[in-house]
Amino acid sequence: MLHAIFIIFLFALGACVGSFLNVVVWRLPRDESLVSPPSHCPKCNTPLSWRDNIPVFGWFLLGGKCRYCREPISLRYPIVEFVTGAIFVLYYVLYFVAQKGLCPPVAPLVPRTPDLRLDWPIFAIHMYLLATLLGASLIDAELFIIPVEMTWWAAGVGVVVHALVDRSYVPGALVIPAPAAAMAAGGAAGLILSLVLLKRKIIPMSFAEIAPLMEHERERQLVEAARARSEGREPPPQPPDMTPAQIRAEVRKEIVFLLPPMLLAIAFVVLYSSVPILRGAWDQLVRANVISVSGFLGAVMGALVGGLVVWVTRILGTLAFGREAMGMGDVHLMFGVGAIVGAGPSVLAFFAAPFFGILVAVYMLLTGTRRELPYGPYLSLGTAFAMVWYCDVARGQIGAGVRGIGLLLRDLVSRGGT
Repeated sequence: MLHAIFIIFLFALGACVGSFLNVVVWRLPRDESLVSPPSHCPKCNTPLSWRDNIPVFGWFLLGGKCRYCREPISLRYPIVEFVTGAIFVLYYVLYFVAQKGLCPPVAPLVPRTPDLRLDWPIFAIHMYLLATLLGASLIDAELFIIPVEMTWWAAGVGVVVHALVDRSYVPGALVIPAPAAAMAAGGAAGLILSLVLLKRKIIPMSFAEIAPLMEHERERQLVEAARARSEGREPPPQPPDMTPAQIRAEVRKEIVFLLPPMLLAIAFVVLYSSVPILRGAWDQLVRANVISVSGFLGAVMGALVGGLVVWVTRILGTLAFGREAMGMGDVHLMFGVGAIVGAGPSVLAFFAAPFFGILVAVYMLLTGTRRELPYGPYLSLGTAFAMVWYCDVARGQIGAGVRGIGLLLRDLVSRGGT
């Protein structure tokens, strides 16, 4: 009975979140305020009453048309609201009834009442992440962009919540051992250093003056040129496209940006393993209980790993093929994902994403349609998969390898202290 009450509440909450997502998806890419003006009809601009804004049911009560101008309202609005509510319910059932996800899990397939103190903070940020991914996917699918504000807000929320609530016994916590925490601290220090150097223009920004055109951008330019000719106007000037050599030269600048985080991450681990007095102080700091330093750095590690795995793929693919392999929006997306779900699930999400996109890719290949596709939706689906199944995958498939790496790190640390 208690599960039923939670399910009803979460569907209503998710539907309300979905209603807000509709606002975000429309306004954020257009640089409009998310709070002002209040909800209004996009056709006649008449403010909507509370009755018109009832999630899911409001669209049906209006018959799919604006109450004032009688213009049709897109079916996407109730669909997004319903899907968001359904996601909240589905993950509640998976986490607390089927006992999937939220590592370390309790005994499988044993329903239990959620512990408000232990479970809800992590569950809340996981639902926040899924809502963010849904909104970002809708924007990316339509406009081929992922607003950086959404991903960095997710990263900030993940770091703060994990710092406040993570303990070793909390399901879904990102607590990490001291050597990994040292690596995360070094990587974060290096990232801050790179951002400062970039701000001061000591290291260059890639694609600062010109960026390669995507296929949908070329198609839009051709359509605009054809329309101009049909109207007897001079077609607008076409910006020059970049050569493969120019693209490779630009992406090499990104390698320079990544060097400080990678080098400082290694340096911090070496210092930790080779200086006993520093190791003792660091171990004591990581074990602090007032604020979970280990959870904070676990979220930082997740963000760094999530972003890095996509960024390295982008760099290697671009150098190999002479065209942008992945967008920086995907890097920012997985940066936010890693800060909430951790390093392991973000890596699994990255490798699971192609399986969700392969059917679309095969269709595009067979039909000869546009070769480029927004990758954000597939990274989001991969993340949704990893949030549920990472524990099982890590325990059964890669658990032995992870334990081996852990033993190797422990051996290195013990040798450094002798």
